[in-house]
Amino acid sequence: MSLKRASVIIVAGGSGNRMGRPKQMLSLNGKAVLERAVEAMLKAPSTGEIIVVAGADIFKRLAKKFKGLKRALPGDTRLQSVQNGVAAADAKYKLIAVHDGARPLVSPAAAQACLKAAAETKAAVLAVPVKDTVKEVKDGFVSKTLDRARLWAAQTPQCYEAATLRAALKKYGALKNATDESQLVERLGVKVAVVPSGYENIKITTPEDLIIAGALCRNLCRKKR
Repeated sequence: MSLKRASVIIVAGGSGNRMGRPKQMLSLNGKAVLERAVEAMLKAPSTGEIIVVAGADIFKRLAKKFKGLKRALPGDTRLQSVQNGVAAADAKYKLIAVHDGARPLVSPAAAQACLKAAAETKAAVLAVPVKDTVKEVKDGFVSKTLDRARLWAAQTPQCYEAATLRAALKKYGALKNATDESQLVERLGVKVAVVPSGYENIKITTPEDLIIAGALCRNLCRKKR
């Protein structure tokens, strides 16, 4: 069996309202955030193809640096963008990974571990234990304190057996409040494995995130020397 058995969908169609400009093209230590995300996923041994869900201008800039990328049109929501990416995936690949283009520092080893877990269990997500105490709030007051020992923060990539993800999107793809694909897979009754990741796999959402990512990126580069 070929090791190259995964379609990697990188979602990068956001407008960056909270950043004031498209966050995926912001410079992170000399390279665009999205460029670093693509580089990391290319290093995962199971990656067979990469589909970038992005506007024409962003994809054109990216395609100058990476050969063989495929493009899918962004949708009105993240879930619609994922659906467009899945529709563009080559049917020969039996695994699909969905990664946020705003997560530039994902470890290729962690991404590969997630793909391996998905091949064994049908679905897997990268995640880290929650550090803070988390409160459930209702009408401005704490209604419950959740057990931190049981809480993990989901990251990407989130990896699936291709047939399982396609079934979940077909049955539950119209849900408007789904913030990731694993929720839809859970509704199918499929258990989603959790693969431990690192806190450096930060999502760039606010200006503060970019500052933190810059420091993390410099530290990671020093470790690779």
